[in-house]
Amino acid sequence: MAGYILALDQGTTSSRAILYDDHARPIKMAQQPTVLKTPQAGFVEQDAQQIWQTQISCAHDVINQAGLLATDVSSIAITNQRESIVMWDKQTGKPLAPAIIWQDRRTASYCEALATENLTATPQSGMVSNNSQGDMASEVQRITGLRLDPYFSASKIAWLLDQNPKLSVRASKGEIAVGTIDSWLIYKLTGGEHVIDVTNASRTLLYDIHKLAWSEELCARFGIPMNILPKVLPSDGDFGKTKKGLFSKQIPIHAVLGDQQAALFGQGCLETGMAKNTYGTGCFMLMNIGQKPLLSEHKLLTTIAWQRKSAPTRPDNLSFEQIVQSGRRMLQPPSREVTYALEGSVFMAGAIVQWLRDNLGMFQKSGEVEDLARQVESSEEVVLLPAFTGLGAPYWRSDISASITGMSRGTTKAHIARAALEAVAYQTYDVLIAMQKDSPHPLTELRVDGGAANNDLLMQFQADLLNVPVLRPRDTEITAKGAALLAGLKTGLYDDTTMKASWQVDRVFEPNMSIDVREKHLYKWQQAISRALIVP
Repeated sequence: MAGYILALDQGTTSSRAILYDDHARPIKMAQQPTVLKTPQAGFVEQDAQQIWQTQISCAHDVINQAGLLATDVSSIAITNQRESIVMWDKQTGKPLAPAIIWQDRRTASYCEALATENLTATPQSGMVSNNSQGDMASEVQRITGLRLDPYFSASKIAWLLDQNPKLSVRASKGEIAVGTIDSWLIYKLTGGEHVIDVTNASRTLLYDIHKLAWSEELCARFGIPMNILPKVLPSDGDFGKTKKGLFSKQIPIHAVLGDQQAALFGQGCLETGMAKNTYGTGCFMLMNIGQKPLLSEHKLLTTIAWQRKSAPTRPDNLSFEQIVQSGRRMLQPPSREVTYALEGSVFMAGAIVQWLRDNLGMFQKSGEVEDLARQVESSEEVVLLPAFTGLGAPYWRSDISASITGMSRGTTKAHIARAALEAVAYQTYDVLIAMQKDSPHPLTELRVDGGAANNDLLMQFQADLLNVPVLRPRDTEITAKGAALLAGLKTGLYDDTTMKASWQVDRVFEPNMSIDVREKHLYKWQQAISRALIVP
C-alpha cells in the first residue's frame, strides 16, 4: 500500500511538518519559528493566529519540497505542545486572546489558594471564599491524575473568563470555544470541528481519566462552562477532513497525540515498564504502566498515554463450535483500549541552553554549548538551579527562583555551561527516583529523544547518574514519528513490522562513573535543592 503520512508537529518554539513514506521513513521536513511573548512576570503567550499560519505554511512547504501533491498524502497526524490553550469565536474562528502557553505561571497564587485552603479562589486575586468543600488538590489528583498547578490548562481558561466578564457571558451562551493546540489546529484545518484527542484532554485538569469524560465537578469548581469544551476522541479517532480549498484534496486526520505521548509511542515503549525521556524545551520522562491508572504517591503525574481501537476478538476466547452453539456474535466489536503512563515533567531543559545563548550571549548557536562545556573537566562546585518558572516534578514549587551557586574567581562560562547540562540530568535523576518508588517495574534502560539528546556529554552524564544504559535512536525527532506511526497503523499503511523496524539505535551510553564520584555529584545537587526549598 503506497502513500505518505503528513505529520504536523506544533511545538513551543516552532511549527514543523514532516512527510513519512510507506516504511515510516522521514522524507522531508519544513520548520518555522514561533514567537514567545512575556508581557509581564509569569506570563508566557503566543499569537494563536501565528501558530496556525506557520503550521499550515510548513504543511504546504514540505509537500512541495518532496515534489509531491496533496493527493499523494493518505493521512494527517498531529502532535502538539500540551496544556497550552486557545480561546476563539465559534462563528468567525478568530482568537479572542493570545494563546496561554504551558510555561505560564500567572495563576500560581490561584492554584496555591485552591490547594492549601480547601476553598474556592478567583484566578485574578488568588483570594478565597467560603463556599467550597473538601480538599481540592486531592480531588484533582483522584479524578485527573494530575496536580493542582498553573502548568495545566484549567486555571488558564478560568483566568481568561475571570479577567474578561464579556467572555464569561459569551461562554455561557455557547458563543466561544476553547481547546488545547491540537483542538485549535483541527478547527482551522477542518473549518469547524471542535474536538480534542484524549491525551491532550487528560492534561487539562478537567478530564476524568477513569470515566473517560469531562468532569462536571471540576468544571464547576473552576467556573468553566462545559459547552465551551471540545468533544473528546480516541488518539486514533476520526478527527474530520481538511476543508475544501486548503489542499488539492480533502485529507483525513487520523491520529492526534500530545507531544510526550507521541514520543513514548514513537520510541516503541508499548510494554509496561518501558520508559523514555524527551529533552526539548522542557524535559519529560514517561513510563508505560499498562491499562490501569496508578496514582502517584511521590508527586508524579498519571496521564493517558494513548487510546487505540483494539482488534475484534472472539467472546471469552470460545472456540468456533462453542460460539455457534451459544448463538453469540462471532466477533466482539472492537473496544477502545486505554494505556496509561506515569510522567515526571521538568519545566526547563533545552530552555536553559536558550537562556545561556539569548540572555547571557555565551554562544551563538545552541549546539555550541557542548564544545564550551568540554573546555573544563568538571563544573567544580558550580550548580545551576534552573527554576526560571519554578520547579516541576517531583517538587512542584512555583515560588522557587533560578540561581547559580558555588562560583569563585576562577569560574568561567565553560563551568556554567557544564553546570547547565548537568542540571538537565540532575532533574531527570530526581524524576526517575520518584518513578521507581511508584512503579513496581525497575528501569533497565532509558530511551531518549529531542534536540538535546544529540549532546553526547549530556547523555553520558545522564547514563552515569542513572546507572542504566541510555539508548539514543537514529531518528531523535521521534515525536512527529510517533503520531505518524499511529496514523499509519490506523489507515493500514503500516503494520507491527513497520513499527519495530522504525526504531533503530544510534548509540548506547553505558554508565562508567564510580559510585563515589556519582554520590559526590548527587550530594552537590541535593544541597543546592535543599537550600532553594527553604524559602523565607
